[in-house]
Amino acid sequence: MDWGLALLGLGLGLGLVVIGGGIGIGLLSKGALEGMARQPEAAGMLRMNTLVFAALIEAFTFLAIILVFLLGDRALKKEAPSPAAPPAAVRKASE
Repeated sequence: MDWGLALLGLGLGLGLVVIGGGIGIGLLSKGALEGMARQPEAAGMLRMNTLVFAALIEAFTFLAIILVFLLGDRALKKEAPSPAAPPAAVRKASE
């Protein structure tokens, strides 16, 4: 695996996570505002439920962002050359 591909995957994953969280919160607030417009007496309950679910969406979004970074870090560490081992060309020349 190439470093560039790992970083590209990291960026794509991060972008999808953020877009998904934004769409989720947008749809949630749209539904809550439509419900408040139809039944103004239920506005307090709708507002409270909307905040709870928005917080859950944010939490899952942050969890996914952390997982994307951890997986990207793991992919880069597998590919990274160890500083203690000399390159193969240097080993062959010294033999």
